[in-house]
Amino acid sequence: MRQTRLAVSAWSLLCLGAYAAHSSDASLYQSKLWVAGNIRSAMLASVRTSWEQGTAAAAVLEFDDPEYSVFGSSPFVCDGKFPLSTLQLAYSAAVRQSPDGRLSQEIGDALDGAALDGASAGSAVLLGSLTDPSRYNYWLDAANAQLNFLLNVAPRTSTGAISHRIDSRQYWADGVYMGFPFIAYFGAVTNNATLLQIAYDQCRLYRDALILDGPTGKLWGHIYSDDNKTWIDEGIWGTGEYFRGSDSAYTICNLQSRETCAGNAWAAHGMLRVAVTIQKTEHCSEMAPQIADLTLWIKEILDGEFAALRSDNLVPNYITGGPSFPDAASSAALSSVAYRVAHVFPEKFGTNYTDVAAKIRDAVVGNITNLGTMQPIVNPLPDPFPYWNQTGLLSTESQAFGLMMLSAWRDWIGA
Repeated sequence: MRQTRLAVSAWSLLCLGAYAAHSSDASLYQSKLWVAGNIRSAMLASVRTSWEQGTAAAAVLEFDDPEYSVFGSSPFVCDGKFPLSTLQLAYSAAVRQSPDGRLSQEIGDALDGAALDGASAGSAVLLGSLTDPSRYNYWLDAANAQLNFLLNVAPRTSTGAISHRIDSRQYWADGVYMGFPFIAYFGAVTNNATLLQIAYDQCRLYRDALILDGPTGKLWGHIYSDDNKTWIDEGIWGTGEYFRGSDSAYTICNLQSRETCAGNAWAAHGMLRVAVTIQKTEHCSEMAPQIADLTLWIKEILDGEFAALRSDNLVPNYITGGPSFPDAASSAALSSVAYRVAHVFPEKFGTNYTDVAAKIRDAVVGNITNLGTMQPIVNPLPDPFPYWNQTGLLSTESQAFGLMMLSAWRDWIGA
């Protein structure tokens, strides 16, 4: 009897400790809300290109209307709430849709050269068909045109993967975030298991093409040409932004073999969204092996990237072969992934992941400027070349990842 009382007392203390920890985290989160607001406004002030439009829309949705995010409890039905900020970004993407179906293209010279980047706004556009009945056909037509481009117009590699580029056949690690979550989301909204499988298959094909044995584990290279069967950028890179202009700009990447931290956070985020989307559908049980694969591949990235964590609790821009300055963008993105997988798949991702996520979070927040901008980050502008070797001042995707990190932290602690 005494042993039972001791066991109950010990369990009560553990429960109180866990409650106190989460309560403390909730208070800390509330104290950082002003930071989130500053990150958000700086992000919206900087939006300009197709992939930035889509990434910003996803970040705003997670922060403002998390119930409609794929991480929400029932994200594929309308609960009566109107996700204004997200739909404003989605509307801009649809208004700037090119005749071939790519979203967010009609800006500047209307030629970003990417096959997948426009689809990053696809889920937000399709959400409009669920939440804005007055424009139902407009939203659905725009989403259908984007899906048709991906499935029937975009070039395919020799393995059947959808090329990231429109004028050549290339695998880019960031393409996993840009195109495949939208295909899965469309499948979930329309209850189309074929689309869910396609989204998974595309993640698998991209991983097969880009996976490398890095110094800290299996991680992804950035860009591989299926046309030439050569690496354009073999760097193991986190998220830093590449200007999506002429393909000829990338040939310089062949001059050196380097292992950076780019693309891996994009790939982890993309696979996470595909996995969680499948999990929220009625096809979850029959597709359990696909979900298991995706979570394993996410774990590979987190393990490899977290093993490269610097003493300042940020991951480096380059792991080897280039400048190793800390990158707040990829750090925040990986932190958000760690919080999300710990929340959704707790049996596979324990406190060893959220502990690192918290260290990164504190480091990222501690470096945010009085303008709400993330620092240090990779230069997103095309000059001076090679710009990915330089630090920059403002990057939409960096801001988006910071906001995603705070949203993921909030949802993990239940604040």
